[in-house]
Amino acid sequence: MTRTLPISDQDFELQRTAYTDEDRHAILDRLADHLDEKASKFLGYQVNQAVTGTDILSRFLPMHLNNAGDPFVDSNVGTHTRWLERAVLDYYARLWHARIPEDRADPEPDDYWGYVLSMGSTEGNLYALWNARDYLDGNALVSDQESGNRTTYVKAVHPADDPDAYTPVAFFSEDTHYSHIKGMRVLDIPTFFDLGADRYPGQCPLPVTGRSVGGWPAGVPSSGGDDGPGSVDVDALCTLVEFFAAHGHPILICFNAGTTIKGACDDVATACERLQPIFARYGLDRRKVRYDPDDPDKYDIRQGYWVHVDAALGGTYLPYLEQAYRLGRIQTGPPVFDFRVPQVSSIVTSGHKYPGAPFPTGVFLTKSSHQLRPPSDPAYISSPDTTFAGSRSALSSVVMWNYLAQFSEEDHVDTAVRAVALADYAAARLRGLSDDLVARAEPGADNGIHVGHTGQSLSVWFRQPRREIVAKYSLSCFPLNPGGIRTDFCHIYTMPHVTRELVDELIADLYEPGAFDRTSDHQAPSLFAGIA
Repeated sequence: MTRTLPISDQDFELQRTAYTDEDRHAILDRLADHLDEKASKFLGYQVNQAVTGTDILSRFLPMHLNNAGDPFVDSNVGTHTRWLERAVLDYYARLWHARIPEDRADPEPDDYWGYVLSMGSTEGNLYALWNARDYLDGNALVSDQESGNRTTYVKAVHPADDPDAYTPVAFFSEDTHYSHIKGMRVLDIPTFFDLGADRYPGQCPLPVTGRSVGGWPAGVPSSGGDDGPGSVDVDALCTLVEFFAAHGHPILICFNAGTTIKGACDDVATACERLQPIFARYGLDRRKVRYDPDDPDKYDIRQGYWVHVDAALGGTYLPYLEQAYRLGRIQTGPPVFDFRVPQVSSIVTSGHKYPGAPFPTGVFLTKSSHQLRPPSDPAYISSPDTTFAGSRSALSSVVMWNYLAQFSEEDHVDTAVRAVALADYAAARLRGLSDDLVARAEPGADNGIHVGHTGQSLSVWFRQPRREIVAKYSLSCFPLNPGGIRTDFCHIYTMPHVTRELVDELIADLYEPGAFDRTSDHQAPSLFAGIA
């Protein structure tokens, strides 16, 4: 088994004096050698290490590029790349069946709005949650002419007969990425288990079998729990939503198209079809929001729900799998998660995961009718401050555009089909390994390695091996409770850079005696922290 040379903080310590060019280059060469080796064996996380066509991008590194402000309103910052950003957004609008505005200055309610993210999907999730909170809790943004037309928040007053009309409650499955919970804490959005434990203790309409808060589960159960595929239990979700809708709360739901551990895709279309009668029954399909306490005749017509889809991984490859299914290249198609589902309000994906980028980036799209106007319209950059950050990476749009421009839709279909086929191959090889380890009573794996794989997912999970193997392949490690027994697992992701040869190399290492004997591990790898 190959080993990388040790590398530490001391190798890169900055001194009071400058490094010579020779020394500086040597240090960076060593870093490049280390990263090249790690990237060549990279299996454990949902990122593509085969970012092609990047040589031409070096010309953009010596200058500062900034897409500060709204992507559809040019600013005084001359070194921007909004043209490419808008092209990338239109590309994803077509991919996700969003309506492209005919007139950017006067969009229709169902026309899309969005921007290219400077972070990964965590930024998009935060921005979606922020929009959802303000939309559902009755916030409005009005212009105050006395203060120079600066827009300010006006918060709706709760109706006397419906005290929870503007208290949204958030729902997410137990397989949802941790960034959602972090965002809800930052934005002070109550989750269903927080609100349930605080105001409705002991009234949960579901049987609670796992970790609970005041008798409420910490997440909407996933189908089959830890033994299942990782998608949300639609029956459980509908039961919980109806409980809170009946108590007058607006509803915020976060679905997944590619969960972090198992890569599963929630059946968003079916779930929303089941949820729509609940929304209608409790007046959440269309309601008046009276936001001005000084003028009760002022109101907006809004939905009382917001459906967000975290497609950090699946947002780019699942649409091409759907095309492959229509072409007869695969037997089943993935669930529909995009704007063809009328209840969907926003979608986010991570560009560095799939298709691939050298640094975190992504795409956020919503509907124009769901976008509140920005709280400030800064003359400094001459573009509305409609995005999460002020300064935004303009290089991200260049990188995303450059990658997408290299490949046809047919190329993307081929890549997606190959990646899923490779995941199926890896799962079959690991299951064969598991049977062989049981037969030879391998220490640490004498009852198998519990291989799991969800159809059309790029994830394959199995019992965690010893730390040298975890380090070699950058495996992500996490606990699961199959059959109610806590077990340490890891997973691989067959991203576009992964080859059959690399999978076979991993299998060969796992066949080595002692591969699953972790008694000599001095320090367990850190618990799972998925890339957003």
